[in-house]
Amino acid sequence: LVPLISMWLGFGLVTIVGGVTIALHADRLSHRQRLNVMSQYFEHVLTLPLSFHTGTHSGRTLKVMLDGASGMFWLWLGFLRDHCAALVSLLVLLPFTLLINWRLALLLVGLVCLFGVLTGLVLNRTHTMQDRVESYHSELAEHTSDAIGNIPVIQSFTRVQAELQQLRLVIDRLLSAQIPVLSWWALVSVATRASSTLTVTAIFLLGTWLHLNDQASVGDIVTFMGYATLLIGKLEAAVGFVNQLFMQAPKLREFFSVLDTTPHVQDRPNALDAGQLNGEVAFDNVSFSYDGKRPAIADLSFTVPKGRTIALVGSTGSGKSTTLGLLHRAFDPQSGRILIDGHDIRDFTLQSLRRNIAVVFQEPMLFARTIRENLEVGRADATDAEMLDALERAQALEFIGRQADGLNTIVGERGRSLSGGERQRLSIARALLKNPPILILDEATSALDAATEQKLQKALEEVMKGRTTFVIAHRLATIRNADQILVLDQGRIIESGTFDELVVANGRFAALAQAQFMASKPVEAPAAK
Repeated sequence: LVPLISMWLGFGLVTIVGGVTIALHADRLSHRQRLNVMSQYFEHVLTLPLSFHTGTHSGRTLKVMLDGASGMFWLWLGFLRDHCAALVSLLVLLPFTLLINWRLALLLVGLVCLFGVLTGLVLNRTHTMQDRVESYHSELAEHTSDAIGNIPVIQSFTRVQAELQQLRLVIDRLLSAQIPVLSWWALVSVATRASSTLTVTAIFLLGTWLHLNDQASVGDIVTFMGYATLLIGKLEAAVGFVNQLFMQAPKLREFFSVLDTTPHVQDRPNALDAGQLNGEVAFDNVSFSYDGKRPAIADLSFTVPKGRTIALVGSTGSGKSTTLGLLHRAFDPQSGRILIDGHDIRDFTLQSLRRNIAVVFQEPMLFARTIRENLEVGRADATDAEMLDALERAQALEFIGRQADGLNTIVGERGRSLSGGERQRLSIARALLKNPPILILDEATSALDAATEQKLQKALEEVMKGRTTFVIAHRLATIRNADQILVLDQGRIIESGTFDELVVANGRFAALAQAQFMASKPVEAPAAK
């Protein structure tokens, strides 16, 4: 007995040591992989085109990342801790039973297969239903994110109860879709527990009959009853893993569908680092369409010498923002070329191209971080003195001085602790700190009052010297000193010239100017003549 007892004790000791080792490394590996896939997802999403983000709610994007990474974490952890051993046990124990008594083994294998078929039927029955459940979860995330992001509107328009009612409707639809799925899996759970009793009973009855016919010993019967109990336990663990995998499948499908989304704008093979560009820009018969049907811009051609200021004017949808979006490769044209310093911008790496271009968007788009961190987006190694200089040129130093923590003041989500004009001035300072050869101002002064706009305009004129600047403006007074104004209509240039030249021409630009009560006298002069 001593060798047998020693083997039994050794096996038990190895099992304990192996269990502890697996538990430690399973946790560490699972946590590391969860954070790794979240990092990969986050990096990938940041590279996706604006068309993806405009068509996908940010709440859904965040939910997909968190749910997908969490789902994979629990699958990894459960599989490495328990389910891997359970699956291996099934693969090893079932064939081993054939060596003991093939008749009892066939019964055991048959019961396992029957249980597997039942599980497969439930999976097939609930597959589509679980997809619908996940779509409601996404709708729930979108609704809550949308509401929380618009708290001022909800409170101002007394929409609290209305939003709550809509949320409850989504929850009701979610529960209506989820409960049938849970009912089916409850049936599997009951069947799993019942199968243990049924299997042991079946083995006992068949074993007794075989024993009476001298085809099985009492030891065989006892051994198979022990095997049956062990296998049912392992089978329950395996079914639990399949259930978990099934529940996580829609989340993982969404997660990987985002990862499989390919950015339309990518670096070409052997793309060059642009270095420090001079800023001479040329559009050569550039055409672009968002939907492939109606052109956003068509056969656009113009040249901008280094250091000039070009203003783009036109009604909404005329192609102004699209034109400048093509310049910093938010998307690529379907035909034609955009050249900087004589080189097609697609020959440059995206990072090096955008390093030479600063954009001040119509919406400031600040991070929920400190003023310092928002300015560091423009240049990470900027000193406090350089930041203060940029703030002063952007007419922002005064309100920064009123903040209790100065540059270390947290501006809140999207800069909500600041006024609209303060947010815009901070975004302008961020662009000035970048100090690029090409500057894009997309309605940069739209959120400023008249007095601040006048001060900032003088500062911008100083900053524009020696820098190629593109300005989109609806208030035409802000582009009076532009070197050239391009008037766009349906993606085409219909007029070009200086402010005075276009007013005298009495065309579309003159009509826009007159509508803003700025140029009625110059427009009337040619008519009287």
